[in-house]
Amino acid sequence: MNAHRRSPLVGVAASAVLIFAACSGSAGSAGSTASPAATAAAAPSGVASTAAAPSAASSAASSAPVVLQFWSTYNQQDTEASTFANVVIPAFEQQYPGVEVKSVVFPSSGTELLSKLLAAISAGDPPDVVRTDISWVTQLAKLGALQPLSTSLSNWQTLASSVYPGSLSTNLWKGTYYGLPLDTNTQVLFWNKADFQAAGLSGPPQTFSELVTDAQKLTDPAKKQWGLSVDGTDIWNVSPYVWSNGGSFVNAAGTTASGYVNGKATVDALTSLVNMYKAGDIGTDFLGGSGTIGGEQGFPKGQYAMYIDGPWAIPTYQSQFPNLSYGMAPIPAGSGGSISVVGGEDVVVPAGGKHLQAADEFATFLLSPTAQLAMAKAGQMSVVGSVASQETAAVSYYAPFATQLETAKARPPVPQYSQIDTDFSNALQQALHGSMTVQQAMDQVAQQADALLAQNK
Repeated sequence: MNAHRRSPLVGVAASAVLIFAACSGSAGSAGSTASPAATAAAAPSGVASTAAAPSAASSAASSAPVVLQFWSTYNQQDTEASTFANVVIPAFEQQYPGVEVKSVVFPSSGTELLSKLLAAISAGDPPDVVRTDISWVTQLAKLGALQPLSTSLSNWQTLASSVYPGSLSTNLWKGTYYGLPLDTNTQVLFWNKADFQAAGLSGPPQTFSELVTDAQKLTDPAKKQWGLSVDGTDIWNVSPYVWSNGGSFVNAAGTTASGYVNGKATVDALTSLVNMYKAGDIGTDFLGGSGTIGGEQGFPKGQYAMYIDGPWAIPTYQSQFPNLSYGMAPIPAGSGGSISVVGGEDVVVPAGGKHLQAADEFATFLLSPTAQLAMAKAGQMSVVGSVASQETAAVSYYAPFATQLETAKARPPVPQYSQIDTDFSNALQQALHGSMTVQQAMDQVAQQADALLAQNK
């Protein structure tokens, strides 16, 4: 982006509400960490060391140091923010002695970070590097607010090939990548071993058709137990079933939804879920409403025999339900394979920053094994596939998620995702209520989404 362009700046402020709605985030110098008010590591396996490249640090080391502003929403209630400040930043500063990093940590909701980021970009004084929710990147890129990393980083291709494809795709906008994946997560199938044994089932379902029949066998009204929990009608919760059945939501270019969200494979997968709900094999959490209990709360209490969830559930089960006997398995496969959904955060370099080369170096360093493994131990799964074995050695329960990430996909990485997701969720609820067929509901979504996606052509 030309830093002197004025047109995106009005759009940035005007788009704040849209980007707020899309936020689904996760929860300095040797720890130079400031509040918003106060405002030598190896590269990933197969990635050339950033230290070998011409560095902003080499010239800065003999003069005043370059000071980078890094903004994030790392959790300050656990070890995320402290690990980043006390392990990752010092390691970078040791490798790049001419550069200092000042970490500014915002509340985990992300709304304050986004608000101040939009204001800083509008004022022409953005931070140098930002950890963003994956749903923000294409919106900010559309506004011309980000540095295109796939053209500014000389080792882009090597970096891109080192990370999970699903995580990388969240940074793509009109053929250019505007960020790097930083941390990630996904969902797998949790299954209650005692419930399966009681139902005469030897193990978790491996296919979608087995999931349907197993849910029927595991449903026990007398025990108020449902065979399967689906925690909502949004794309995050149903996309693994759609993709695994060979369905999709929009085309690869993000310009149309017709033939995809209302295509046969998508409609068939959703129809199976709707039929399971109407038969009483999926819990009331699918439709939601007052008094419903989500999968993570109901599963350890015996209300759901199966549900899909991420690695964040396990520490809760270890501490609060130590006797719970459960397993984790891949998403049951269909004609599309075993496909789950990508979550996490990306790292971006705002356009118009004062230290673009040093910012690029810091963003690249964050993909190094030193940074990735340190943050993995703090609860942030690595996006670098070659780090998986070291990561799972450090945190053993990451193993099934690391495997699932090899095929996991991102929710449609388009600026209009938030509205598309809302329209999709509302339409699927109508199908659950019986006021529309699934085909009618998805035809409606396709028409609504096509009007939004026309802006991307």
